[in-house]
Amino acid sequence: MSVEAVTQVIERVLSDPDFQEQCFKNPDEALASYDLTDEEREAILSGEGSRLEATGLDPRLAKTAHSCCCCH
Repeated sequence: MSVEAVTQVIERVLSDPDFQEQCFKNPDEALASYDLTDEEREAILSGEGSRLEATGLDPRLAKTAHSCCCCH
């Protein structure tokens, strides 16, 4: 697992509306350049705070990601 990669994706989703839209429309393409495990990818796409926290993501960032409808 790479909490750094998960953090990078979430931070980008929160700061880049075009990337957020790409995650929603074509998640495979949007996440292809990130070294994510299946579990991390699924957590990101679910947008569920508890699943994001389980990847090691900071709970505050997980909560923010969940509230912005991250990738789901």
